[in-house]
Amino acid sequence: MDPYGLRYLYAGYSHHTSPYRTGVEHRHDGLLLRLQVKGFCKIAVSGKEHAIGPGDLVCVKPGETYQLTIGPNRPEAAAAAPDSADYFLACGGEWVDEWRSHSDIPHQIRIEMTEELLSFWRKLIYEKRDLHGDNSEMLACVVKLLCLTIERLARKARAAAERNDGHVAYKLKQYIEAHATEPLTLARISAQCGVSVSTASHLFKQAFGQPPMRYAVEVRLAIACDRILYSEMRLEDIAEASGFRSYPYFSRAFRARFRMSPSKYRAVNRPE
Repeated sequence: MDPYGLRYLYAGYSHHTSPYRTGVEHRHDGLLLRLQVKGFCKIAVSGKEHAIGPGDLVCVKPGETYQLTIGPNRPEAAAAAPDSADYFLACGGEWVDEWRSHSDIPHQIRIEMTEELLSFWRKLIYEKRDLHGDNSEMLACVVKLLCLTIERLARKARAAAERNDGHVAYKLKQYIEAHATEPLTLARISAQCGVSVSTASHLFKQAFGQPPMRYAVEVRLAIACDRILYSEMRLEDIAEASGFRSYPYFSRAFRARFRMSPSKYRAVNRPE
């Protein structure tokens, strides 16, 4: 199959209804693509374990190791028999190497299981089993169609995830702005948006360039500035009303931000 950019090709459909575990396999060239279509399993890529469910695509590249473990569909159903099914493709060659070098598909990504995708996989399996004549060119064309379709679906999945991440970041920002004068913790902020503390911190910093709690301090300082300039409140009361737990903490944060004390800021900037 070298004339068509493929050195080797293995493709198939696997259905497991009993526990199954492979040895550690080493990929020397090409790549392995595996799409989970039913049930659950665990896959370790170079020692890192991934929990795999329907729609999860696994990509294993040269120099990496692969191990598959199939057990009960759910941990709480330890006595139940597994029911796991997948499509797989292992291939290598000049075209595969070139495609792999720019496709940047991660070890695990959940993609849409479109009928187009599944039909290409079924067509590939059929052509691989066909013993009539030389269908090397047909196989190479179907492999390319399958890989390019996977790349497009992975790109769509990433774009959707990025849109969702941006939405979460703005929800975090809006929540901070709405509740800045209240006692806030990162745990409370993240819980309101349905994400973990680490995810909230990462998404917010990625979107706005600073940690969420630092942004909360900036919002509180902006509120305090308005009250310093346009109210007769004591500075200690302004600090408390703006969400700062103590006046010394407020004063330090204010000086760090404006390079002057709250009292001097009032004296210098207050309208006549």
